[in-house]
Amino acid sequence: MMIVDNLSMPENTGQTAIVVEDDDDIRGLLHIVLDQMGFHVIEVETGEDAVEAVRAHEPALVTLDIGLPGADGIEVLGWLREFHTGTIVMVTARGRDADTEQALAAGADGYIVKPFRPRSLREDLHRILDR
Repeated sequence: MMIVDNLSMPENTGQTAIVVEDDDDIRGLLHIVLDQMGFHVIEVETGEDAVEAVRAHEPALVTLDIGLPGADGIEVLGWLREFHTGTIVMVTARGRDADTEQALAAGADGYIVKPFRPRSLREDLHRILDR
Protein backbone atom coordinates (compact mmCIF):
# COMPACT_ATOMS: atom_id res chain seq x y z
CA MET A 1 0.00 0.00 0.00
CA MET A 2 1.31 3.45 -0.94
CA ILE A 3 1.18 6.21 1.61
CA VAL A 4 0.88 9.74 0.28
CA ASP A 5 1.75 12.64 2.54
CA ASN A 6 -1.13 14.95 3.42
CA LEU A 7 -1.07 17.25 0.42
CA SER A 8 -3.28 20.28 -0.09
CA MET A 9 -6.25 20.37 -2.43
CA PRO A 10 -5.68 20.39 -6.19
CA GLU A 11 -4.58 23.68 -7.68
CA ASN A 12 -6.59 23.14 -10.89
CA THR A 13 -3.88 24.08 -13.36
CA GLY A 14 -6.00 22.71 -16.20
CA GLN A 15 -2.78 21.55 -17.84
CA THR A 16 -1.63 18.12 -18.93
CA ALA A 17 1.29 16.16 -17.49
CA ILE A 18 2.66 12.99 -19.02
CA VAL A 19 4.31 10.41 -16.78
CA VAL A 20 6.82 8.18 -18.58
CA GLU A 21 7.61 5.35 -16.16
CA ASP A 22 7.70 1.56 -16.51
CA ASP A 23 7.30 0.78 -12.78
CA ASP A 24 3.61 0.54 -11.85
CA ASP A 25 4.05 1.75 -8.26
CA ILE A 26 6.18 4.78 -9.14
CA ARG A 27 3.92 5.64 -12.08
CA GLY A 28 0.89 5.48 -9.78
CA LEU A 29 2.54 7.68 -7.14
CA LEU A 30 3.56 10.26 -9.74
CA HIS A 31 0.00 10.22 -11.07
CA ILE A 32 -1.42 10.87 -7.59
CA VAL A 33 0.95 13.76 -6.86
CA LEU A 34 0.43 15.41 -10.26
CA ASP A 35 -3.32 14.96 -10.03
CA GLN A 36 -3.27 16.63 -6.63
CA MET A 37 -1.31 19.48 -8.21
CA GLY A 38 -4.20 19.94 -10.62
CA PHE A 39 -2.77 18.31 -13.73
CA HIS A 40 -4.66 16.06 -16.12
CA VAL A 41 -2.29 13.06 -16.07
CA ILE A 42 -1.52 10.68 -18.93
CA GLU A 43 0.63 7.62 -18.22
CA VAL A 44 2.90 5.80 -20.66
CA GLU A 45 5.50 3.09 -20.13
CA THR A 46 7.92 3.43 -23.06
CA GLY A 47 9.89 6.15 -24.78
CA GLU A 48 8.17 5.53 -28.08
CA ASP A 49 4.76 5.96 -26.43
CA ALA A 50 6.06 9.11 -24.74
CA VAL A 51 6.89 10.73 -28.08
CA GLU A 52 3.42 9.93 -29.42
CA ALA A 53 1.71 11.21 -26.27
CA VAL A 54 3.71 14.45 -26.17
CA ARG A 55 2.95 15.12 -29.85
CA ALA A 56 -0.76 14.44 -29.29
CA HIS A 57 -1.26 16.33 -26.00
CA GLU A 58 1.40 19.06 -25.87
CA PRO A 59 1.80 18.75 -22.08
CA ALA A 60 3.03 21.45 -19.75
CA LEU A 61 5.08 18.84 -17.87
CA VAL A 62 6.69 15.51 -18.69
CA THR A 63 8.26 13.30 -16.02
CA LEU A 64 10.71 10.90 -17.64
CA ASP A 65 12.54 7.90 -16.20
CA ILE A 66 15.98 7.04 -17.57
CA GLY A 67 15.66 3.26 -17.18
CA LEU A 68 12.94 2.52 -19.72
CA PRO A 69 12.45 -0.57 -21.86
CA GLY A 70 13.80 -0.02 -25.36
CA ALA A 71 15.18 3.50 -25.75
CA ASP A 72 16.49 4.95 -22.51
CA GLY A 73 15.24 8.22 -21.07
CA ILE A 74 18.22 10.28 -22.23
CA GLU A 75 17.60 9.20 -25.82
CA VAL A 76 13.88 9.92 -25.43
CA LEU A 77 14.72 13.33 -23.96
CA GLY A 78 16.67 14.13 -27.11
CA TRP A 79 13.75 13.08 -29.31
CA LEU A 80 11.33 15.20 -27.29
CA ARG A 81 13.56 18.27 -27.36
CA GLU A 82 13.46 18.20 -31.17
CA PHE A 83 9.86 19.47 -31.03
CA HIS A 84 8.75 20.04 -27.43
CA THR A 85 9.60 23.16 -25.41
CA GLY A 86 7.60 22.33 -22.27
CA THR A 87 9.10 21.30 -18.94
CA ILE A 88 10.74 17.88 -18.80
CA VAL A 89 11.86 16.51 -15.44
CA MET A 90 13.88 13.33 -15.12
CA VAL A 91 12.63 11.14 -12.26
CA THR A 92 15.08 8.28 -11.91
CA ALA A 93 16.96 5.99 -9.55
CA ARG A 94 20.25 7.05 -11.12
CA GLY A 95 21.70 9.50 -8.66
CA ARG A 96 25.30 9.94 -9.80
CA ASP A 97 26.46 13.45 -10.61
CA ALA A 98 27.44 12.30 -14.11
CA ASP A 99 23.87 11.11 -14.77
CA THR A 100 22.43 14.41 -13.59
CA GLU A 101 24.88 16.42 -15.70
CA GLN A 102 24.16 14.29 -18.79
CA ALA A 103 20.40 14.76 -18.44
CA LEU A 104 20.62 18.51 -17.86
CA ALA A 105 23.03 18.88 -20.80
CA ALA A 106 20.57 16.95 -22.99
CA GLY A 107 17.78 19.38 -22.15
CA ALA A 108 16.13 18.26 -18.92
CA ASP A 109 14.71 21.09 -16.82
CA GLY A 110 15.14 19.19 -13.58
CA TYR A 111 16.39 15.94 -12.07
CA ILE A 112 14.72 14.14 -9.17
CA VAL A 113 16.23 10.99 -7.68
CA LYS A 114 14.14 8.03 -6.50
CA PRO A 115 13.18 7.16 -3.89
CA PHE A 116 11.40 10.36 -2.98
CA ARG A 117 8.71 11.41 -0.56
CA PRO A 118 5.54 12.69 -2.22
CA ARG A 119 5.76 16.04 -0.42
CA SER A 120 9.37 16.51 -1.52
CA LEU A 121 8.46 15.55 -5.08
CA ARG A 122 5.71 18.13 -5.12
CA GLU A 123 8.00 20.84 -3.74
CA ASP A 124 10.71 20.00 -6.27
CA LEU A 125 8.22 20.08 -9.15
CA HIS A 126 6.86 23.46 -7.98
CA ARG A 127 10.39 24.85 -7.82
CA ILE A 128 11.20 23.60 -11.33
CA LEU A 129 7.89 24.79 -12.81
CA ASP A 130 8.27 28.24 -11.21
CA ARG A 131 11.58 28.90 -13.02
